[in-house]
Amino acid sequence: MHGRAGAPSIFVDSRRSTLLGSFLCCSSDELKRASRAQLRKSRLLTAQSDDPIAETFAQKKRRQLASGELYEDPEFPAEAHSLFPNPDAAGDKSLEDFEWKRPREISLTPKFINKSMSRFDIRQGELKDCWLLAAVASLSMHRRLLERVVPSDQGFDRDYCGMFRFRFWQFGEWREVVIDDRLPTKNDRLCFMRSQEENEFWSALLEKAYAKLNGSYQALGGGNQAESMEDLTGGLCESFDLSQPPGDLLQILFQASRSHSMMGCCIEGASQQQSVLPNKLITGHAYSITDVQNVTMLDGSRQCLVRLRNPWGNEYEWAGDWGDHSPTWDRVGPAEKQRLGVEVGDDGEFWMAYEDFAREFTRLEVCRLSPEAMYDDSGASVDPRKRKRHWEMSLETGEWVANISAGGCRNFIASFHTNPQFRVEIPAPDDHQAAAQGETKLGTIIVGLMQKGVRREAGGGHFKSIGYCIYSLTSREAESGTLDQLFFRTHRFVAKSIFADLREVCSRHRLPPGYYVIIPSTFAPNEEAQFILRIFSEKPNRAETMDTCSCISCGHETGLALVAGRQSVLHAVVEQPTDQLYKAFIKFAGPPRKINARQLQQVLNVTYSKEIKSFQGFSLDTARSLLALVDVDMSGSMAYEEFKQLWGQVRQLRKVFKEFDPGSTGYFDAFKLREALKLGGLSVSNKVYHAVAVRFTDRDKGLVGFEDFVLLCTRLQIAFESFNAMPKCDEQGSVGMVNHDNYLEQAIYS
Repeated sequence: MHGRAGAPSIFVDSRRSTLLGSFLCCSSDELKRASRAQLRKSRLLTAQSDDPIAETFAQKKRRQLASGELYEDPEFPAEAHSLFPNPDAAGDKSLEDFEWKRPREISLTPKFINKSMSRFDIRQGELKDCWLLAAVASLSMHRRLLERVVPSDQGFDRDYCGMFRFRFWQFGEWREVVIDDRLPTKNDRLCFMRSQEENEFWSALLEKAYAKLNGSYQALGGGNQAESMEDLTGGLCESFDLSQPPGDLLQILFQASRSHSMMGCCIEGASQQQSVLPNKLITGHAYSITDVQNVTMLDGSRQCLVRLRNPWGNEYEWAGDWGDHSPTWDRVGPAEKQRLGVEVGDDGEFWMAYEDFAREFTRLEVCRLSPEAMYDDSGASVDPRKRKRHWEMSLETGEWVANISAGGCRNFIASFHTNPQFRVEIPAPDDHQAAAQGETKLGTIIVGLMQKGVRREAGGGHFKSIGYCIYSLTSREAESGTLDQLFFRTHRFVAKSIFADLREVCSRHRLPPGYYVIIPSTFAPNEEAQFILRIFSEKPNRAETMDTCSCISCGHETGLALVAGRQSVLHAVVEQPTDQLYKAFIKFAGPPRKINARQLQQVLNVTYSKEIKSFQGFSLDTARSLLALVDVDMSGSMAYEEFKQLWGQVRQLRKVFKEFDPGSTGYFDAFKLREALKLGGLSVSNKVYHAVAVRFTDRDKGLVGFEDFVLLCTRLQIAFESFNAMPKCDEQGSVGMVNHDNYLEQAIYS
C-alpha cells in the first residue's frame, strides 16, 4: 500500500562497536529444504575428480610431493604481516616472541584428527576470536557440515607435503582456501586456537585458513558470532534482543534446536573489555548453545534447560542452579541424567534453567541453514527431517560508489534514490497461514544485507553502518525502470531494518502479496562498499535489479513528461535571433562560409564565458566532438545550417544544465546527473550510467561541470547513433552479437 509522505521519516543510526560477543543478524524460520536447481547453482566445491578446483588442489599437491620439499604458502607467508599487519593495534603482543613451526616440529605423533572432531577439542589461545571458536564448536556437532569445511582426507602420514585445504562460504559462494601448516608458537606451544589433545591440529589449521581468508590473524581479534556461523554454513542469521525478548522465545529455542540450527549468545558489556561476573559468566564473550531440553524431575515436575559452552573450555562455567556443581541435579534421576548426557568437569560446558538464561544473556543468534546447505555433496539431504518447509533464496550483488550509487539513508532524500534498487515479488501468502475473516494473508521474506571484504583491510577494517528500506510498488511501477527522487518523496516505506555497523543486518518481514523494491544503503552518503543482498521466501520469489533501458528520445518529444517534478524543457529548440546568430557565424567563418572545430570553440566561448560565472571555456576536444554531431560528410567543418542546428542543441543543454544549476555556478551535484540526462532526452542503464559518472564527474568534489555535461551528452548521442547505424546482420544474414550497453559503455568511457 502506498502512503503519501508528510514529513520525511528520520532514520536513527544505531551504531554499536563490534564487541567480542556482540552480535546481530541471525536467521529466520526453518530453512528446511532446498531446491535442486538452487543446489546446482550454489554447489559446494567437492573433492571429486570432475571438480576443477579439487583437481587443481590435487595437481598442486602432486607437484609439491614431486619436488621433495614442504609447501610454503606464498600468499600467506610465515611472517609478521600475516599475524599483525597493524602492530600499533596488536596490544602487548611482541612479534619477536612468535616462532612459526610445523606440527611435526611440535609433536612426535601429530594427527590432523584424533578419532573424531568434537566441540570439546577446541581451546581458545591468545587471540580474541571467541566468536569464531563458539561457531566452530557448534559446527562440530553437525558431522556432514563440518566435513564440508574441514575435509577429513588430510593428515601427516601418507602423501604429506605440508599443504592443507579448508572451505568457507564467502558472499554467496563457497571458496577453497589452501594453506601450509606452519603455525605461530611460543616455547613449542601453539599460540592461538588449539585442540585439547596436544597432537591434534585440525582446529589450529582451520583458524589459520580463516585468518588467510580475512587477511591476517589480527583481523579475527574481535568479531560477531553471526559472521563466523554464516561463513561456516552459508546460512542466514537472525538476532534477538533478550532485554526485550519475543513472546515466543522458548518456542524459537526449541524449534532451532530441533532443526539443527546453530545458536550463539552473549552478554553485551559497556566496553570491549571482558569481565567475569560473580556467577562466573563473562561479559563481551561469545557462547555457543549446544542443546535445549525439558528435564523431568523425580517429583514429576518439568524444567526447561539450555546447555551452553564457553569456548575457553575451562572452569569458567555458570555457578547458579543447574550448573555442574549445583545441588539441583539431586532432584533428577540417573536415567534422565544419562539421557541429557550430564557430565561434571571443567570443560566449559554447562546447563542453565531457561529463565536464568533469558535473564542473564542479552543477545541470541540463530543461524538457519541456507538452501544449498540442506544437501550434501552428492545431492542427498543432510537431514531428512528438514523437508517440512521449502525455502527459496535469491542473491543479488551491488556496490555503493561515492557520488554515483552511495546515496545514504532516507534522511538524505535528495540522493537516496541513487542507491541500488532491487525489485522483489511476493507471489502468494505463506502456506497454512491462518487469517481472521477480512484480513489479508501475508507472505514472509527474510532479507539479509551483507557488506563485503572489510576484515581484509589492514587491522581488520571498520564496518560501515548499513540498512535497507522496503517500498510497495504497483505492477506499473515495478516495470518502470529505476525509481526517481519524486517517488521516494511521495511514498512511505512499508518495512525497514535497523542501521548498524555490522557485517550484515537481517530482518524478517510479513507483507501482502505484490511487488516491492528494496533499497540497501549506508547510513551516510558517499560511503563506499560492495554488498550482497539475500532474500529468503517460502514461495519462489522474482528478485532482480531495477534498471532502465538505454535509449534516446527522438526529437526529445517522448518519455520526458516529468523528471523529479520538472516539466521537460526540451520540447522546443531555443535559438538566438537568426540575424545575430548568422553574424556570429560569419565573423569566425570568413570567406569559405564554413567553420572548423577551433573556430567553433571560439564562438562558443565568447557566449558561454559571459553566461556562466566560473566557466573557463570549451576545450578543443569538446569542440571537435560537437562538430562530429553534425559533420555527416566528415569534412572537418560545417556550414551555417549545420552550425544553426548545433547551436540549438547546445542551447538546449545549457537550459537543462541551468535547471540543476540555477545560480549559474558552472556546476551541479553529481547525484543529479541521471535526472539531468533524462531531462535532456537521454536514458541510460545502470551499467552505462556507472561508466558515464566515472568518466564525466569530478569524483573528489562530487560535481558535474558544464563542459563535461555538454561533452557527455554529445558523446552519448554519437554513440547511440553509431550503434543504430551498425549492421545488425553479417553477409550471411546471421544476427550480430554486439550488446547495446556494452557498446555504449566502451564508447563513452574511451
